[in-house]
Amino acid sequence: MKGLCLLVVAVMAVGCHGCPDGWLDVNGSCFYFHQDQSMPWEDAERFCETSGGSLAKIGSAKELRAFYEYILTYSLSGSYWLGASDQGYEGDWLWVSDNSRVDRGTPFWAIHNGIFGWDHEPSGGTEENCLLLDENRKHYFNDVNCNLIHHPLCMT
Repeated sequence: MKGLCLLVVAVMAVGCHGCPDGWLDVNGSCFYFHQDQSMPWEDAERFCETSGGSLAKIGSAKELRAFYEYILTYSLSGSYWLGASDQGYEGDWLWVSDNSRVDRGTPFWAIHNGIFGWDHEPSGGTEENCLLLDENRKHYFNDVNCNLIHHPLCMT
C-alpha cells in the first residue's frame, strides 16, 4: 500500500502524461511557455538548455494548433522564441535541436503584404534570422531580429 501511495504521489508531481506541472504535453514532448522571462534569442536558447531542454521545435500542423489552443485557453500574452534560425546560411531555416529543415509556407508561416501582393514569411533577409511564434501574426511563424526581447518556449 505504501508503494502505491508513493507511485500516486510521483505521478501527480510529474503529471499524467509524463510532463512536469505547468508543462504542455504534445505528442510525447513537454513544452513550457516562460511568461515570466524575456530575452534575446541566443539567451533564450541557453536558458532552455540550462533547464535541461532546448528551444521548441514545431514539426507538424497538429502541434502548431495545440500551441495556439493552449495560448488562447490560458490567455497567454507575448511572442515566443522557437528553436530555429537561418544564421548558418541565409534562407536555409534549420531547427537547432536536430538540424532538420523548417517546413515552409502554409500552415506554419505568417503572411505579409509586400510590393508584389501577399506572400509568406520569412521576409527579413539577413536582418531577421531567428524564428518567432509571433503574437502579432496570430502565433504563426515569423522571422525577426535575434536581438529582440521575447519569451522562450522550451521543450524536453
